[in-house]
Amino acid sequence: MLAIEVNFLTGRFVATAHHNRNQSEWPPHPARLFSALVATWGEGEDSPDPREREALEWLEAQPPPSIVVPDGTPRKVLTHFVPVNDSKIVKSLNKYMENARKIEELESKYREALQESEGEITKTVEKLRNDLEKTKEFQVWASFSDKDSPDLSLMPEHRPKQARTYPSVTPDEPRVTYLWNDAPSSEVVEVLDGLTERVTRIGHSSSLVSCRLTTDSPSPNHVPSEAGEPLRCVRGGQLAALEQLHQRHQGNKPRALPYELVRYKEVDIDEAEELPPIAPDTAGEWLIFEFEPKDRSVPSFQTTTITSVFRSALLHYADDPIPESISGHRPDGKPSPDPHVGFLALPWVQHEHSDGRIMGVAINMPENMDSTAKDAVYRAIAKWEAEKKDSPLKLTFGSQGDMSMTRVIGPSQLVTLRRSLWNSKSNRWVTATPIALPTHPGPLSRGTPTSRAKAWAKAEEAVADSCRHVGLPAPSDVVLSFSPFISGARPASKFPAFKQRGRDGNQVARRLLHAAVTFDQPVKGPLLLGSGRFLGLGLMLPIREQGDPNV
Repeated sequence: MLAIEVNFLTGRFVATAHHNRNQSEWPPHPARLFSALVATWGEGEDSPDPREREALEWLEAQPPPSIVVPDGTPRKVLTHFVPVNDSKIVKSLNKYMENARKIEELESKYREALQESEGEITKTVEKLRNDLEKTKEFQVWASFSDKDSPDLSLMPEHRPKQARTYPSVTPDEPRVTYLWNDAPSSEVVEVLDGLTERVTRIGHSSSLVSCRLTTDSPSPNHVPSEAGEPLRCVRGGQLAALEQLHQRHQGNKPRALPYELVRYKEVDIDEAEELPPIAPDTAGEWLIFEFEPKDRSVPSFQTTTITSVFRSALLHYADDPIPESISGHRPDGKPSPDPHVGFLALPWVQHEHSDGRIMGVAINMPENMDSTAKDAVYRAIAKWEAEKKDSPLKLTFGSQGDMSMTRVIGPSQLVTLRRSLWNSKSNRWVTATPIALPTHPGPLSRGTPTSRAKAWAKAEEAVADSCRHVGLPAPSDVVLSFSPFISGARPASKFPAFKQRGRDGNQVARRLLHAAVTFDQPVKGPLLLGSGRFLGLGLMLPIREQGDPNV
């Protein structure tokens, strides 16, 4: 195995996404690391070390690496107007310097002619003096001319400005590690070690790094996969392609990075020693969409309203026939018994200032969902985005207006829209949106104390059944309430009635309750429980232990 560790010395990574100048790149794409190694190899040497070239050629021939990537927070992108290094100014400066040299020559000739004539003003002396005065007058005029002054034009306030953005990400840990499965020879290791030590930056010139080869690396959490987000990787002949491009741009003209797109999937890392975490069968891959700021005012009790419209929009763009894993229904119209795509509304909860507003939505694709259905989801999203081109996607609510959103690529500035918030392992989980109980427990707030106690016991058993239904063991403890257990979550009574078709074909209103459940074994999310889990009800939040670096 070969592992290259990249440490960000300023605590942040500055680089622009290749498809969006206003979006930061995260994680740093493998092709960008390779380009930094090639640039280091080619700098400062008239004849670069051929052994380093051989090492780079070995590296470019390897399959795409796995990556250890921490969570990161993108900085808000601001537009800066930067003075442009105009080639016209450089030409003017060259003319200015040429004129200065001409003045020196004329002054020298004038002094020599004056000495030869012993002070007498001859025609030759007079001509040289006139030429010198005219040349000096032009130089003085040029120094104060707005049009041709090289010295004033070179000042930032006199140069034209061009808009620039500098998107950056601040990772939770200032470190990214790339891992290749194949082990190179000891000579290649030695050469690459010396080369990586000389790398000073990756991305923008302000993105300073320190790199090294390491044998002590954690398990990767981003691996190549058919499903996932595309990253730019190295292709065969990458070094030669970079050399050809350098011959064209010579380091001072616009350039494009050669690459091969490879999809990467985020995977969960099992860090438990005694009891490994288990995951529900609904857990899987998320596609997250962020609402625009003006549309982040909808409270979480409108969850099913938003997710129902979201589901309808996806089905509209899906190809026929729509797979059962997407629609959630069999061809005869009956509910599918197997895990299928879920539609989630992600509310702002847990923080002391949280108010439960929905910040975005997500599509949850279970891990065991077949690849054909997953491809159908991606095609539907691609078709939707292609129709809107560069405009935000919209969820339309008829006379109530619409909500605009964009798909999140990479880490979001909003903690609520980071999958890591919802998929951490924990023994204790609480509801962000109430659970729709699969069976009616009876009256919970009416009747005798004995009848109410029985109803609450039935409700607790219904939650335990919901856990077993998604492949988890029954929890060791269940606490239920009409009120939420975390800040920002809304009371169950605020949510509209959630109705499903019962066995007799009639609509049945499901009881909504907040829950706090505890398992004897760590559970890895995302976790959704109850009858409304495919429309965002029963969304659970892991409660992390004190001392967890993510708390």
